[in-house]
Amino acid sequence: MTLPASRVVGTSFYLGIPSTTRSSAYDCVSLAADLGIRHFFTSLQMPEADIPGSLDEFQAIGKLAEQRHLAIMADVHPIVFQRIGGNLNDLRALRQLGIQSLRLDAGFSDEEIRQLLNTVDQFQMHVVLNGSPVTDASLERLQGLGVPLNGTVASHNYYPRAESGLARSFVAEQALRLHRYGCVVMGFVASQSNHRYMTSEGLPTLEGHRYVPPGIAAQELFSLGWCDQVYLGDQTDDPSELKALLAATEDPSLVIRIRLNPEAGAAERAVALDAVHVHLAQDFALVHRAAGWRQKSGASGILPQARSLARRRGAVTVDNARYLRFAGELQIARVDLPADSRVNVVGWVIDEDLPLLESLGPRVRFRFQSVG
Repeated sequence: MTLPASRVVGTSFYLGIPSTTRSSAYDCVSLAADLGIRHFFTSLQMPEADIPGSLDEFQAIGKLAEQRHLAIMADVHPIVFQRIGGNLNDLRALRQLGIQSLRLDAGFSDEEIRQLLNTVDQFQMHVVLNGSPVTDASLERLQGLGVPLNGTVASHNYYPRAESGLARSFVAEQALRLHRYGCVVMGFVASQSNHRYMTSEGLPTLEGHRYVPPGIAAQELFSLGWCDQVYLGDQTDDPSELKALLAATEDPSLVIRIRLNPEAGAAERAVALDAVHVHLAQDFALVHRAAGWRQKSGASGILPQARSLARRRGAVTVDNARYLRFAGELQIARVDLPADSRVNVVGWVIDEDLPLLESLGPRVRFRFQSVG
């Protein structure tokens, strides 16, 4: 059995635990499959969940997965065998539920990991690592146990408690580390429509994604190379979220939402909104600069705005004809800057997306989405 290719999206389902979805877990899986999603995550170790009392529905989902060639990954702990049956040498009870990948969160000793590695191949299953806490030392220890890191999925945690999610800088560092060992990196984004018990505040990997639409959050993880696979952490029956997640696999650019300046002219709006931008190869102290716009045909026709506005952090600007050969250059203010009659303010990055400015840098592809 081959591992899924890079830039994969998936969603989650949970049994024996409350969810804000009106649909059952089975119907949520069926809806996602109808839309083209083939990869699913669930957890078998939550102490609040009545997994043994939900096995009939789980078996139905497993049958659906077999019929429609869906892949199910399950978060596991040694306690799972007490709930479902089987042991480290016999994974039939898990395989019969349609589970193909076992995410080892915690609780397994080195010897148990060795046993599990000898067993998964017999049942055409995979081991998935917990990618959030790993270090070089722990990855080398896993290699010593026989874990084939090259091609193995390393899945980040999700964080139900508000204010407990990971920092962008940490996720970037972990991506570099895990990719260096050949791992496939997976992360979670939060539904904005449906939430799973316990806190009902979403299940993202990054704290900065807790209140961000999942399609946009996934595009950040993909576009910056921080994740190869992105799953919705929450169970959802919102088709628009699932479609946006799928669309993120096809658009490798970082999406930044802006509120337009009503005084901006059509020419500068077109520069900002009608293309995917690429950050210049350098990093600049005061602004982010897009490549390739100045001196383009028509740039000299961008007229100065009637009012010159101060450029607060997050202002999206286009240089007008007064800037001569710089006319048409697109920038985003990294800090508060004064008004300049040579610079037209097209709009402002919305407050929720200001943290994305930390992710912009040399050669990053990005585009703007007008909201409000």
